[in-house]
Amino acid sequence: MFLIIFAYAILAATFTLAKTVLFYAKPFFTIGFRMIVAGFGLLLFQYFFNRREAFPKKKDLPLFLKVSLFHIYLAFVLEFWALQEMASSKVSIIYAITPFIAATLAYFLLKERLGVRKIIGMIIGFSSLFPILMATNGLEGAELFSISLREVILLFAVFFASYAWFDIKKLIDRGYQLLSINGFAMFVGGILAMITSIIFEGFTPSPIFNFSNFIFWLLLLIICSNVIFYNLYGYLLRHYSITFLTFVGCLTPIFAAFYGWLFLGEVITWHYLLSLIMVIVALYIFYGAEIKTTKTD
Repeated sequence: MFLIIFAYAILAATFTLAKTVLFYAKPFFTIGFRMIVAGFGLLLFQYFFNRREAFPKKKDLPLFLKVSLFHIYLAFVLEFWALQEMASSKVSIIYAITPFIAATLAYFLLKERLGVRKIIGMIIGFSSLFPILMATNGLEGAELFSISLREVILLFAVFFASYAWFDIKKLIDRGYQLLSINGFAMFVGGILAMITSIIFEGFTPSPIFNFSNFIFWLLLLIICSNVIFYNLYGYLLRHYSITFLTFVGCLTPIFAAFYGWLFLGEVITWHYLLSLIMVIVALYIFYGAEIKTTKTD
């Protein structure tokens, strides 16, 4: 259980680290640089230790490119653009509704049936967005009961990230390892992000504001996210069910709020606490139904 809590503490730290990195470089450049480095490292590792799985087969290339687009490029470009003027704790809350978006997509894409308890859980889960989205945030200058463009864009990022897992599942079913899928997707998505940076951000003046701080915090982000969390989560999947791991994921916003308060001086209001409570209740109801269904089957 300690490893599960540790994994989500690391995941929550990536929101704060990503916010910190943006103090020292432009967002699209940051994504491109990070993903190219991380993706190349993963592919290089696969090449030396499992060469046959390092690169996709020709027939699977379109699906790999699709994963690169949705899982990395669109999800991260939109998230980092929104993160510039949003609290990391708010971002983590919005990402906490990922299971409910995935369940909605499964209903439409895979025709999976949803019981009454799951529907109730999803309604509460989506409703948990309203308190945190309606909260006044000094950084955003938003008024009460207003939803900013950045929050809408972040919701699209969460949607694309959730959708991508359906294509990742297809590749896993075809025999590919998650390490190979992520390595290819990160590398290609990173190239797309770097092209976006050249077009919209430019390299004059430099996209890096403070080189030494940028490298330090970015390497820390890569180690925490791309190296520790991805591999630790893969290890945990061999010992625990996805249902249980996703449910414990409700710890992520708690850690993220603490990190944001401690390192970035972010204010935690009652809106955040209300949203967090609603997310936890929704997950309890939703995954209670999931476990009951699994036992029945």
